[in-house]
Amino acid sequence: MTPSIGGGSGLDILYSHTASANNALAISSFGIYLHAVFVSLTLGLPLAILAWLVKWHRTGDGLYLKYAKMMTAVWAVNFALGVVTGTVVEFGLLEIWPTSILLFSSSGFVPLFYEATIAFIGEAVLLGLFVLAIGRWRARYTLSILLAAWALGSLSGYFILTVNAWMNVPWGAGGIPKALYPFLPTYGPDAANLTTALTLAALVMNHTLAGAGSAALTSVNFTQSVGPFFADPWLPLANPDAISTTVHTLLAAYAVGVGAVALALSARYLKTRDEKYVKLLKPLLWVMVVVLIAQPVAGHFMGDDVVRYQPLKFTALVALTGGQEVYGYSFNDPVEALFAYGNPSHPIYGFQYYLQQCGALGNTTFGQLYGQLDPQALSYLGPLANAALASNCRAAVASLEPLAPLVSAMYYTMVGSGILLAVAALLTLFTYLIRVPVLSAAADFINFKLLGPVVGKNNVLPFLASAMAVLSAVAAVAGWAAREVGRQPWTVYGLFTTNEVVTSVDVTPGFAAFVAAVLAAIAALGIAAMYYTATRPGLIDRLRGSHE
Repeated sequence: MTPSIGGGSGLDILYSHTASANNALAISSFGIYLHAVFVSLTLGLPLAILAWLVKWHRTGDGLYLKYAKMMTAVWAVNFALGVVTGTVVEFGLLEIWPTSILLFSSSGFVPLFYEATIAFIGEAVLLGLFVLAIGRWRARYTLSILLAAWALGSLSGYFILTVNAWMNVPWGAGGIPKALYPFLPTYGPDAANLTTALTLAALVMNHTLAGAGSAALTSVNFTQSVGPFFADPWLPLANPDAISTTVHTLLAAYAVGVGAVALALSARYLKTRDEKYVKLLKPLLWVMVVVLIAQPVAGHFMGDDVVRYQPLKFTALVALTGGQEVYGYSFNDPVEALFAYGNPSHPIYGFQYYLQQCGALGNTTFGQLYGQLDPQALSYLGPLANAALASNCRAAVASLEPLAPLVSAMYYTMVGSGILLAVAALLTLFTYLIRVPVLSAAADFINFKLLGPVVGKNNVLPFLASAMAVLSAVAAVAGWAAREVGRQPWTVYGLFTTNEVVTSVDVTPGFAAFVAAVLAAIAALGIAAMYYTATRPGLIDRLRGSHE
């Protein structure tokens, strides 16, 4: 048991998840992870196809073209599954998290509009064109189409991740979050409509205290009362977290997608001992190694954003290594402090530090704050006008306490997997891809003297490829969990809580199980379709009416 660090105010209901919110989170998490699997393949499979086509054009070996065609068919089926699961996830946002749509109508309008109209449609068109072109058109045309389709798929990921980045770092909110939680930084310029922000916050907080925050949307003249959140819809694209989040997340998707192909080839080799699978595997290794070596760099910049813009999350991330001191004022962790602050002696703040920061709000109430910032919004507070800001702040800090061990476990699972990934990538690079004095000798020693006797000398390469594939998936799952669970208690960090955004309709365990069953059925049918396609290498030629 961890020591209690706060809470006890009537505002706890804003921050402590209801059973309905937990069920809604379970549905959304399952749907998003399921969609992420297909998206990762959509982004990774083109890289595998590209590697094989390059080898085919260089060597003339028809084996590479044969499997490039087969993987193209799998890519097409997977793309369709991504569309289906993505539609289900978007429907869930509308139905289960209705308040979020109001927020995204300003912060996410531009990126989501361009994702749908340019990136997604362009990717779909080019994918269809590539199916027609592969093996028929000249190399420069075929490869150009493939690269363009992959680039548009990545651009689609950028636009969507920009919205997620805004949920983590609400750029343009300026000093609004800091007025409620003094330990938070300023989030860029004061570009949000202050009256809108205060009115919306007052309405959803009051309705949350009364039972359901999203019920505020049904209020008479709600839209007219609230108004637009941002006047500049382009502002979220200037979010400094958007680039680091996009690069790190897309690299993870590439690793998972290519890794799935590498794992399948490794499994087939180990089962059949057919050398063609190793032959097909080797061109993919360059892609995996480059991506996995770049990952720690991108991850470092993403971590810097957490330290700078999400301090409470950073404390939760290091909860396991900090021990009980995490629940105190501060503690020393030279390794984490070096990476986070560039100074191993820099203290890492515990939850009591944030509680003390809440105390700086004194006895100020919501009514007094609203009166200072914008008296026009004061009338929407109702009974909340007498609530103390400090109590609200303490309740927010306390709500993360029970989640901190889980967030930290996911974080260190990601870090541990990342370290093992880097080792496997370097062993693959210096033994099988390039030869460098000393480094290759060291890699050979580990591969053939240490690993070889355990897994078999001929199995070292498929073992390393399989390890990179599995560890990439583990790191991706754990890292996203740490990011999203660590954002709690907020849906938009420092602005709106989960309870304020969830539907007013009770999400029961039975409903959650039903939705999960539907999603699982979609996934099972999709996997079966992809397996069917993957085991029929000539399918794409038959569909095109040719037998080349």
